[in-house]
Amino acid sequence: MDYLENYRNMMKALPARFSEAEVDVERNGSTVIKCANGEIIETRSSDTTELFIRVSDEKTGYAYTQDLEEEPIEVLLRGLNNSNFVQRRQKDKLNESTVKRTAVVDDRSKGPDLGSMKLAAEKIEKTVREADGSISSVAIEISSDTHSRNVINSHGLDVESTMNLYCARATVMAEKDGDQYDATFFQSVSNIGELNLDRFRERITASLRHQYNAMELRSGVYKVLLDSTVVTNIMMTAWQVFSGMKYNNGSSALSGRLGETIGSSELNIVDSPTHEQTGYHYEFDCEGTPSEEQRLVERGKFVGLMHNISSAAGLDSSSSGNAGRYALLSGSIPTDIIITPKIFYVEPGENSIEEMIEEMADGVYITHSYDVFHSINIGSGSFSIPCRGTVIKNGKPGHNVTGLTINGRLTDLFARVKAAGNDLYIEEFLRKSYCVGAPSILVERLQINGK
Repeated sequence: MDYLENYRNMMKALPARFSEAEVDVERNGSTVIKCANGEIIETRSSDTTELFIRVSDEKTGYAYTQDLEEEPIEVLLRGLNNSNFVQRRQKDKLNESTVKRTAVVDDRSKGPDLGSMKLAAEKIEKTVREADGSISSVAIEISSDTHSRNVINSHGLDVESTMNLYCARATVMAEKDGDQYDATFFQSVSNIGELNLDRFRERITASLRHQYNAMELRSGVYKVLLDSTVVTNIMMTAWQVFSGMKYNNGSSALSGRLGETIGSSELNIVDSPTHEQTGYHYEFDCEGTPSEEQRLVERGKFVGLMHNISSAAGLDSSSSGNAGRYALLSGSIPTDIIITPKIFYVEPGENSIEEMIEEMADGVYITHSYDVFHSINIGSGSFSIPCRGTVIKNGKPGHNVTGLTINGRLTDLFARVKAAGNDLYIEEFLRKSYCVGAPSILVERLQINGK
């Protein structure tokens, strides 16, 4: 990687016109196989390297390139020129640590094990097909991903990390009584042999079962059990209320409430660099700050925020290693540094789905939700989320219902959590830059709009 040495040399002897500079190098390699009917129907590979540059004189400018042959001085000059178009007058504060770390040796240097990936896909397909006789088609997609990062700056910081993992997603179509239904389930693991086949069968079966022959539901306030996938879907957007940047500028529904009780004693929320239920792990952020576990909500009390260097300075705090660029889906190149989670999740409890349904007695089990990215207002905390589910009567599942919308505010939802399930589910963000997870949660009451 001669280009890295070129940047290292540039950072060690920065020209006088630059006061400080930084390069964040992100490499993402992926090999994907897609299988159906026991055969590989598609194989594709990708390998990209992105360089994000920050350079300061009187102001901080940004540059981006995938051209590894471009001279570092040319990229830095482009960034400095771009500072003329930056409205902020204050320079970015770079990481002043001089830490140097060496990446863990990549034990998959010979490339992905396609044979093991195909075998795993065959096992998942067989397991899923046996789960429900109405399933008409099954598609299994397994990827072998390698993500690595270098952050080098003119203060002497030079850190490197590598992450290898496998991701598997099963998508099925089913036909019942002339109607079509679909279901999907996702897992990520460090080793392909760690995939839990039973979880694929259980979750696909349940997803289909809770869709068949759905009816309408009368609008009203109900006791509600939110499935783990639904809570995860909500938190895939709602994590932003815990952003130190949004907290500081007043655009979070929780701004000014640090230290207050915002939820029930059953609610605990964490952002962590690792978790045993996913193959993802994060050594440091895009500013080179080490990633550490950050407790955000402790028994309902709002105790922490996710910070980068800039947002932490605004609260006289320190960065929690949450500097990132890819926060939401966007077609533009995100050169600005913002806040992103690592593995953000609601902590699970000890209750099974069956126990929470029995405790609820009468209510609605919300099993599917849609379009959450556009259904939650981070500034007010209000949400209106399309969904479907199953009516619960006397602690037993009844008929399925569809065409629903759950409505309310995040703080009210947090405050009404009665129990957390033991079924933690962790999903990757589509850009693979972070993960979000949650168990199923029992909610005291929630407005549901139906017919």
